[in-house]
Parts: sequence; structure tokens; C-alpha cells
Amino acid sequence: MIGLWLTLLAVLVSDQTLKFLLRRRMGRDALALGRFGSVRMVAGQLWLRRLGAHSSGVTLWSFWVVAAVALTISSTRAPSSWIFVGLLLGGSLSNIVESSLRGTVSDYVCLRFWPPFNLADLALTAGAIGTLMELWIIGREMAS
Repeated sequence: MIGLWLTLLAVLVSDQTLKFLLRRRMGRDALALGRFGSVRMVAGQLWLRRLGAHSSGVTLWSFWVVAAVALTISSTRAPSSWIFVGLLLGGSLSNIVESSLRGTVSDYVCLRFWPPFNLADLALTAGAIGTLMELWIIGREMAS
């Protein structure tokens, strides 16, 4: 279980530190990545905030706490999934902390062929894929 908390903290601290450094160093400038796109700060909204006025900070944090408890409890059934759950919780926590403090989430990798994203989004994606793979493996083992 310690892997879950270490992963969560690593993602949270890394994403927030990177955003802080990029804001401080680049401001409104952009770093070109050639044909691929650029690195620049772009403000976005969490999907729940896009739903309207009913998605207050309390609502966001309530959703996060419920999901965190459910994921943490379910990860006890598959200890190898702790890292993936840590990625999910760390990425979502980083985004919700920033959304609560700034009202938006800063994305900074802007590829020409993909919507802007940040390190927290990468952690969320890797965590979701890993968790789904773990569930699939456990389901296959239970079926046989």
C-alpha cells in the first residue's frame, strides 16, 4: 500500500512543480517542438466543472474522496495494482488541487494531433490502462 501513496505524492508534486516552473520560466511564451506542436501554458476546465454551476469545489472534492476510498479499498484485492491506483489518484488530485486554487487546470503539452495535456493527464491515462489490465487479468484467473 505504501507504493500507492508514494506514487500519488510523486505525481502530485511532479506535476505541480513542473507547472510552477513552466509558468515562471515561460510565462506566455511557447517552446516549439517542430512539426509536433509546442510546450505552452493553456488553461482548461475539469470535465465536472464543464457541467455547470452545480459542480462547486465541494462537489469536486466529494467525488474525489469517494473515488479515492473506493479505489484504495478495491486495490487491496489486487496488491499489484497499487501503483496504477496511485497514478489515478495522484493525477486526479493534482488536477483537482489546481482547479480548486486557480479555477482552471493548466495543460502544457500541445501536440498538433491531440488536445493539450499535462503530466497529471498522462498519469491518469497510465493508471486507468493499468487498472483495467489488472481487472482483466484477475477476471481471467477467476474464470479459469
